[in-house]
Amino acid sequence: MPPVAIKWLSSIVIGLLVGRASFSLVNPFLIMAFGLNDATGSYTPSDSATVDTMQMTGGIISLLITAIVAIALARIANIRRLIGWGCVLLGVTLLLTMPASMLLMDPSAHQAATAGARAANDANTALFFWALIFGLPYIGGGLLLTIAGAILIRKNPGKTDQNAVA
Repeated sequence: MPPVAIKWLSSIVIGLLVGRASFSLVNPFLIMAFGLNDATGSYTPSDSATVDTMQMTGGIISLLITAIVAIALARIANIRRLIGWGCVLLGVTLLLTMPASMLLMDPSAHQAATAGARAANDANTALFFWALIFGLPYIGGGLLLTIAGAILIRKNPGKTDQNAVA
């Protein structure tokens, strides 16, 4: 069993990483909840007070997620399982960021019938490069962290699993 300080420190660091990544997951939902997107789905800031309120709400939600993750991870006795669960949580958060960020996209901009052929081609090209630059690192990193975390959890059984084997 690792020292308590190391457990708490690693739990807090992982909690901060998950909390920071969760802001990217929560932000599109907050933009829609505060009415900062217009009918086409694009971001249109109406007044700075609403934007400030949305950002403070997102920060509070991220702080709550950070605290919940840190407290939950600190309860795990095995440090490798703790890191494994942290990797799984961070990986799933990164994987969920992609669909959440696509909520604010305008799907009609990618159809030639509504936007015109040239505009649709430009939008499709922009979407391709957005997915290449933004999507691949998030999906690749999310999959890598999730798989590595699952391996760490599986290779290091908890207390109840060790009693069942012995």
